[in-house]
Formats: sequence, C-alpha cells, structure tokens
Amino acid sequence: MQLRKYFAAMFAALLLTGASAANAALTPIDVTWNPSGAGLSTAGAFTFDDVVLNSYLTIDVTGTNFTDTGFLKLSVFLNDGVPTQIPNAGFTGVGNPPATPYTLYVQFTGTGTQTAGVPATGSFSTLTYSLLGATGITNFTQSAAGTFTPTGGGAPITLGTGALLSPGTTTVTIDPVSGLVIGAGITASFIPNTSFPAFFVSPTALTQLIVSAAFTATGTVVTTFPIANGGTRFAVNGGGGNATFSVSAIPEPDTYGMLLAGLGLFGFIARRKAKRETV
Repeated sequence: MQLRKYFAAMFAALLLTGASAANAALTPIDVTWNPSGAGLSTAGAFTFDDVVLNSYLTIDVTGTNFTDTGFLKLSVFLNDGVPTQIPNAGFTGVGNPPATPYTLYVQFTGTGTQTAGVPATGSFSTLTYSLLGATGITNFTQSAAGTFTPTGGGAPITLGTGALLSPGTTTVTIDPVSGLVIGAGITASFIPNTSFPAFFVSPTALTQLIVSAAFTATGTVVTTFPIANGGTRFAVNGGGGNATFSVSAIPEPDTYGMLLAGLGLFGFIARRKAKRETV
C-alpha cells in the first residue's frame, strides 16, 4: 500500500511537470532581437512580447481547396503594450535617436480545405514560411492579377524558418457594412538561422520556439479576382494582425535532470520501505 502511494506521488509529479511545460508553450514570452547583429540597421537590441503584422497575400479558393501565399510585414514591436521598435521608421525606442530603417517580413505559402457557405470556414493542412530581413524599406506591390512582389530595400537574408504545428483556421464572411471579412490563424514552429547568433539575443539562435499568428482584413483592403476552374482569388493589401512567441512544450535538459533525480529519490524511498517490511 505504501509503495502505491510513492508511485502515485511520482506519477503526479510527472503530470505536473508536463502540465507546466504545456502551459508554458501557450504563454507569450519576452524576446530580444538585435538588427545590427545581422547587419540590417544601426538600431540596437530591443525586447518585445507582441508584433503587429501587415498582410499582403492572396487566398485562391477552388472548390473545397485553397492556397494561401504572400507576405507579412513585421511593422511594430510591442512590450507590455508599448512600442519598442518600428523598423521602417528607424525607431529605436522612446528617448533614442532614429536609426537607419530596415524591414523584417515573412514570406509564406500554405494549402488547405475550405467549406462552402457564409461564413466559409477552412483549415490549413500545410504551411511553411521564412522570416526575412532587408536593409532599407521594402514595400509590396500588387499586380493586376492581385499577387504581391517585394520592391525596394536591400537583398533579403533568411533569419528563420518554420512550419505548421496545428491545423490552423481560415474564415471568409460577408459583413453588411465592410463587405468581405477574411481571417486566419496558425501555430507554427520557429527555427532561428544559427548563422546570425548576434541577432537572436534572447532566446539564443540555438533555441527553437513556437509562433502563434492571426490576421483579419475587412473589405477596404480586400479585392476579388476570378481564377481558373471557376475559383476566386481574395487579395489582401494591408490587412492587420499580430504574432507572439512562446517556448516549446518539450522539457529542457535540466527538466529531464530533475525528473530523473525525482525518479531516483522515489526508488530509494521505495527500496528502504520494502526492506523494513521484510525484516
């Protein structure tokens, strides 16, 4: 009976550790990046817990399938609701002089399935992306077909990559005031490029994170285009959104060490108890 208590306590400790790790994965963390560490700007390091996104993308819907491609510009970095960096304005924080402008943006492509109706809802089945950085100001020019191309700024460098971790969601609704309202949300991995260790101050370039992002665009920035096979292209020119980072739910090495130590302690207690009961 006593051994059962010890093992019950052991499993409870394991469950609690796992639960705390899972909760940590859902909690946004403070991140510190250094643009000058990647040669993007004279701006120094800054810390943030939220990023404002501007979206330039197309969603092509054909039957029950869709393809989502485009760019997300990281326009304003916030920490506790206060802007700490505005790259395109050369902003380096309250009280600091302006630095040379630079651009951070995401290039992505995703696919999934979409249901018919109003609202139309769907989910991503694949999504990959790259976090790119460029000197100067990069804009996104919309073609006559609705697609977007980066213009201006220097040649981009790849700072990180990632892929879909959860199904994600998409919605297309019709609002009587603003017309079309398009939304999407994803959770993806974030793998820093270890070639730029000076850029990733905290967590370091050796730490993989989770990024959660969402965007919403109203009719003022959405246009539609017919595409092949009776499909429709929804082009979003400047929709809004945000992204946050969190730590991986996989326990760190020191967590594993504590778990092993706990298992050893429970085993030692159980052996001593068993000895006493056999004497």
